[in-house]
Amino acid sequence: MGGSFDPVHLGHLHLMHEAYAKADIRRIVIVPTNVSNFKQGRPPVSFEDRYAMLLLATEDYRDIYPEDGLELVVSRVEGDRKGVSYSSDTVRQLLPEYGTDGRIFFIVGDDIPASLPKWHDYGYLRDHVTFLCFNRGGGARCPDEECRIKYVDSPVLVASSSDVREGDFAMLSKRVRRYAEDNGLYGS
Repeated sequence: MGGSFDPVHLGHLHLMHEAYAKADIRRIVIVPTNVSNFKQGRPPVSFEDRYAMLLLATEDYRDIYPEDGLELVVSRVEGDRKGVSYSSDTVRQLLPEYGTDGRIFFIVGDDIPASLPKWHDYGYLRDHVTFLCFNRGGGARCPDEECRIKYVDSPVLVASSSDVREGDFAMLSKRVRRYAEDNGLYGS
C-alpha cells in the first residue's frame, strides 16, 4: 500500500482493516513515497516525519482493531532510494521478499484503475501486480483487459489528508495527532 501519507489518517487504517477482513490479506507493506510522480509540484512533509507517523499509526491500528491478525510493515524503500517514486521500481524491490508466484498485491482506490495504463513502466506492473481495488462509489475500470484487478466492495470512511493539512485533526489517530502537534505539522 503506497502513497504520500501526508498525513496517514483513520481512513488509511480503515482501508488496511478492510483488506484484512474482506480480501484475506495477512500482511501489508506500507510504502510512503519520497516524491510522488503525480505530486511533484507539492512537496509533502518530510519523508522522516511521514515515516515516523506511519510507525505510530501501526501502533494505533492495534488499539483500534485489536482482534486483527494483520501484520503491518512500514518500508523505507522509497525514502532510501531518493528522487521520484515510481511504483514499478518499488515492486521490483519488494517482489523477491513479499511476492507470491511472481506477483504482489497493490492496494488502490477505485479512482485509479482507469489511469493505470498511463503509469510509468505499466507493462511491468501489469505482469507482476494484482491490483486490489476498493470500490468507493463509481470509479472507471481499467481499459486494459490484461490488467489483473480484484475488486472489493467496502464502506467508505470519509477522511481527507487535505483537510488535516488545513488544520482538521479529527481524522488522525491518537499517536499521529500527538506527533503532528508536538512537531508543529499541518498548522498545529
